[in-house]
Amino acid sequence: MDLLHIALWGGLGFTTRGLFFGIALASAARKFHVPVNPQVEEVRENLPAANCGACCFAGCQTYAERVVDDENVSPSLCTPGGKVVAIDISRITKKTMVEIKEVVAMLRCSGADSVAREQAEYDGIHTCLGANLAFGGSKACKYGCLGLGDCVRVCSFDAMKIGASGIVEIDYTKCTGCGLCLDVCPKDCLVSYPRAYRVALTCQAKGKGKQVKETCTVGCVRCQACIKKCPAKAISIDAGGILTIDHKACLAYGPGCEEICVTVCPTDIIHHPGQQPDANKPKPKKSAKQAGKTEAEEEAA
Repeated sequence: MDLLHIALWGGLGFTTRGLFFGIALASAARKFHVPVNPQVEEVRENLPAANCGACCFAGCQTYAERVVDDENVSPSLCTPGGKVVAIDISRITKKTMVEIKEVVAMLRCSGADSVAREQAEYDGIHTCLGANLAFGGSKACKYGCLGLGDCVRVCSFDAMKIGASGIVEIDYTKCTGCGLCLDVCPKDCLVSYPRAYRVALTCQAKGKGKQVKETCTVGCVRCQACIKKCPAKAISIDAGGILTIDHKACLAYGPGCEEICVTVCPTDIIHHPGQQPDANKPKPKKSAKQAGKTEAEEEAA
């Protein structure tokens, strides 16, 4: 048999086998085909494909399936997608959209390397979780950012980085408020803030004023001047001894207060959006009587 016949019979054999297996695969695909709900596909196409899990489901595909098939799953759970995506899902699923709260992550710490005292050198796994397990980390303040980037690594939107200051910096144009960074921070110093907040409170240190000053020069000394002066009664101390802001009450009061809390804060840890505490801020002069009273209040705090 010459080469031509070998080539012809070989080509015929491979072609026959190819047709056989092609028909077999097509038959199997038809037999085991699982119908896909077109609504699920439409919802999936409208999701941002971040697969961040902020909706509490294992990715966008799972959420698309559940929001279509389960009447109890809200169409407003996609935090990264925001109001636009919620409207689209509500239209597709014929469900009622609930109010979307536009939030961002806020770092409740101003303890940059230049102002927060180091009390040890950490030489271990380069994670905040690992450092926190070693006596709370290297910083003297045990409530602030460790700057090892666990939140940066988990952020799906490239909205976080460790800046030159040594602590986390957040790009609010990219932050979607998904909350993943809040879950991984061992210090719980990342919190959700309304995107339209008026003032930020960037310290959560506990302890008396003198103790805080020894660990960080811009820490909250709990003088409570902001609480006393706030006309909206929007600032308070929680059960754990940490200052908190009721942003709903703050926003509702409006600009009439002229953000007096920012003016009276001696360490600038209450400040306007985009600003940071100034460790070199000149302190207002006080009378001897006022100074004595302030020291007494600080020791009692």
